[in-house]
Amino acid sequence: MSARLVILVVLAGGLAVYFAVRPKPMPKAQAEGEDMTIITADGQTRDDIVTKTVSEQPISGTAPADPPDLSVQVDVDTSGGRNRLLFTISEAHGWYADTFNVVAWRVGPGVDGPDDSPLSVAVHVNDFLKANETLQTCADVVPAELSRVGGQIGRTEDWGARIISHGRVREKNPDPLPRVSAAGRCRS
Repeated sequence: MSARLVILVVLAGGLAVYFAVRPKPMPKAQAEGEDMTIITADGQTRDDIVTKTVSEQPISGTAPADPPDLSVQVDVDTSGGRNRLLFTISEAHGWYADTFNVVAWRVGPGVDGPDDSPLSVAVHVNDFLKANETLQTCADVVPAELSRVGGQIGRTEDWGARIISHGRVREKNPDPLPRVSAAGRCRS
């Protein structure tokens, strides 16, 4: 009889510890298509956490009849020991555009684009370009990738880039603008 009592006490103690230390479940979205309200461990509400990509958020306005004239400039940033590519995206008409896929590649003799290059970097940009402005974003190139080009990122002249796809386009900024996670933006 005492063995049964010991097993029962151990089992009850284990359940008590489990319920005391288990993580609290994440809150569910209120309805299909709504952003979640995030509640931190200390019970504070966080509305600065974005749970949808830019392209998943609705925007106002209609697409222009003509296609956008997007361009990207790539620059090399080696400050602070970084191996970073900086991208500046613009649109010639001054339109709003969002969600870009950019490819950058190391140029050199016999290299006409990313397919011929020993090193190409694909970057998905979950952000938007405001009308009449430029968008700056970046990508860090890791040493394992740089090993294919002698271990050095090189200079700005050593790189080419182009936008291979984009999301929605509007002649004016939508109101409101989509929310973008700070985690997806470049940090100094």
